[in-house]
Amino acid sequence: MTSRISCVYRFVCVLVAALIGLLASVAIVWAASASKPSPAATPAPAPRGAVAALVVGDEGAQTLLGLPVQTSKGEDLGHVVDIVVDRSGALLAAIVDFGGFLGVGTRKIAVDWRILHFPKTGGMNKLVADLPLDQLREAPVFKPGEPIVIMGAMAPPNPTPKRSPPSPAAGKP
Repeated sequence: MTSRISCVYRFVCVLVAALIGLLASVAIVWAASASKPSPAATPAPAPRGAVAALVVGDEGAQTLLGLPVQTSKGEDLGHVVDIVVDRSGALLAAIVDFGGFLGVGTRKIAVDWRILHFPKTGGMNKLVADLPLDQLREAPVFKPGEPIVIMGAMAPPNPTPKRSPPSPAAGKP
């Protein structure tokens, strides 16, 4: 009986020693990594011919697709399902899956990007549209490949200046 107790005692001692060794090695690794700056914190010089890149933290950037959209009164409009850009890459409109219930009866409408903004307080987890709900209910449906009616647009996003024809008197001395 004493040999059985002695065997269990040795096993427990070995197990405790192994746990202490494991905890000590974890503490050493943790202390070493805490004292060195992380590779992301210190930018490495870019190799010759490399493309420059910018890393943005979560607090300063947000993806758009899937974000819920509300009116300034807090009424739910839908969520962003696509974006519209011009040839230069400027953001023109967000396509919002508007209305309906559980995906039934929804329709896509284009909302001018200039009237969408993140809430003044809180996070960047939704967009606010400065348009009344009634105006959006009357919006025409967005259909890919057809002319886009952008709701809330006061003027063309990037108007091209029109040139007046040269006057005949301008060319004479």
